[in-house]
Amino acid sequence: MRQIATPSSLSSPRGFSLLELAVCTVVVAVLIGVLLQRLLDYRERAEMAAVEQLAGVLRTALALKVGQLQARGRESDIASLAGTNPIELLAEKPRNYAGEFFTPTAQQVAPGNWYFDRKTKSLVYLISKEKKFPQGTVTRINFKVEFSRLPTIPAKQSGTPESRTVALTQVNS
Repeated sequence: MRQIATPSSLSSPRGFSLLELAVCTVVVAVLIGVLLQRLLDYRERAEMAAVEQLAGVLRTALALKVGQLQARGRESDIASLAGTNPIELLAEKPRNYAGEFFTPTAQQVAPGNWYFDRKTKSLVYLISKEKKFPQGTVTRINFKVEFSRLPTIPAKQSGTPESRTVALTQVNS
């Protein structure tokens, strides 16, 4: 009598071969590496976006203060804003603001934090060390409140006071 072949007798159940397991492991490792690289890139972009966002808020607060002084007829006080700590204009200080220092040490201000350097009269952000920057790039971003005169208008009437203001500008360290 002839035996009829059944599907279960044609192939015996077996698991992964060693080669299949190695290939799957390599593929998963490559995918995890790409994912981690992208996450680090997004983290760096988020940090820079947060710095730009706070700088924008500080510029707005500074413009509001200048407008307030102009509305009160105290244009002469605008020049006194130069060199001040712009964080003081905010209703609430950022969580990563460390305070005011005269040339702080690494123990006083950790990377990823803001501080006001009283010696240079500048607001400084220390970039996180997790970034993989090429050689020669900066590790801090400096901002200063500087006094400036707006350009004069050629058709301006004589005797009109010159426009003066202050601005938060990014400066090189």
